[in-house]
Amino acid sequence: MAKQSRADFLRRAAVAGIGLAAAGRYLDGTALADSFAPRVHAYETRPDLRPPIVSVLHHVQGATAEGLIFMAPLSGPGERGTLIVDDTGDPIYFHPTRPVVGLNFRAASYRGKPVLTWWEGKTEAGLGHGTHVILDENYRLVKHVKAGNGRAADLHEFIITNRNTALVTAWEPVQAQGGTIVNGIVQELELPSGRVLFEWKSLDHIPTTESHTGFDRNGRWDYFHINSVERLLDGHYLVSARNTWGIYKIDGETGAVIWRLGGRKSDFHMGPGTRFAWQHDARLHPGNLLSLFDDGGAPMVQPQSKALLLHLDVKRMQATLHRRYVHHPPAVARALGSTQVLPNGNVLVGWGTSPYFSEHTDGGRVVFDARLPPGGENYRVLRFPWRGQPYYPPVAKARRHAAGHLLHVSWNGATDVAQWQLEYGPTPGEVAPQRAVPRSHFETRIQVPDGAAYARATAMDAKGRPLRSSNVVPLE
Repeated sequence: MAKQSRADFLRRAAVAGIGLAAAGRYLDGTALADSFAPRVHAYETRPDLRPPIVSVLHHVQGATAEGLIFMAPLSGPGERGTLIVDDTGDPIYFHPTRPVVGLNFRAASYRGKPVLTWWEGKTEAGLGHGTHVILDENYRLVKHVKAGNGRAADLHEFIITNRNTALVTAWEPVQAQGGTIVNGIVQELELPSGRVLFEWKSLDHIPTTESHTGFDRNGRWDYFHINSVERLLDGHYLVSARNTWGIYKIDGETGAVIWRLGGRKSDFHMGPGTRFAWQHDARLHPGNLLSLFDDGGAPMVQPQSKALLLHLDVKRMQATLHRRYVHHPPAVARALGSTQVLPNGNVLVGWGTSPYFSEHTDGGRVVFDARLPPGGENYRVLRFPWRGQPYYPPVAKARRHAAGHLLHVSWNGATDVAQWQLEYGPTPGEVAPQRAVPRSHFETRIQVPDGAAYARATAMDAKGRPLRSSNVVPLE
């Protein structure tokens, strides 16, 4: 057999990977896909960016909710960082967080303006030591937010509320007979000062007897493990605790437990199909509809993970199953995971330590399914509308190929680019507009005619209006 060049090998590998994805056969354990499909993006213009490749397995055009997909892969091929992709899986924005990891990436509103937020720091045994980040729509830093009272911010929650405060989680070790118990902490902070408006500690209100875990081999017991918090319209708080299998409504003034859902001491009668274990991302919606991600492990107590929508009758204290969503092939999440109810009624599920994320209609039809490369995991996968207008310019780089020069151009985070207008000329000051080509992927390649000495590209929006020009590059 003739010896293949590296470029030819990669081209064939890409075709093989795309074909498998299109056929819906890029599954865990599929040796051909795992061996040949590319796993990490590489760009001429931005060699510093190496996000993992997202493979879209299924997409029903026009059936998904509006917006882009937000994630922060924390394992597997590629760099750690915060990543926005479109419905083709193509990156729109990637921010490396090395040498630490980023988690809980989302779009939000702060003081009436759109922002991006995430946590970054170091993780240990499922808990975090770090800080929260707020960027504006131009990708400029607005603020770093720490937990209050001198604590390091935990990774599990950072939500900017509609009253411009922040909900964060933290934790502290408490010495006890047999070792150290982890005390879970919820705080609401005033922004931008960081002043603590409300603080709640699990050990003050939830006994360790509700836990489904014990001391680990290092003598530490994370008995509660807060993994989501939200402030409800009535001023109280909803708290999810992974290790008690419980969701708690907490009084916004006294911190007392108003009710428990699930766990060892549920105040609700749990109807058929409503029980959950090791859950994440509990959210309460209008009409007392509650969404959550039911991991089921680890250790596994059910055959597969699922997303649940439960109806809570708070007068009769009964929980009934509204909808149940599962993945095919079955996804088993040892940890992590998210369930987001979208404005159009669809439900986006991040399958935690399984590499998949999928969008379903309210009735259960899968309208989008994608995955990270083998080994890829996400804490949460979320969808939001987002318009990014970077403060920095596009980047261009020229490469000579057999057919002449190619101008590679990209603009990390720009969402309004529909096409690139090529400009070239005999000197840097004499480049003139020529033809325009549609934007294709994160990095677009434009053929430059022979004889040109310098070139650049100008980003254009869908109406043909210029946005910003790249640097001028020599064509050697």
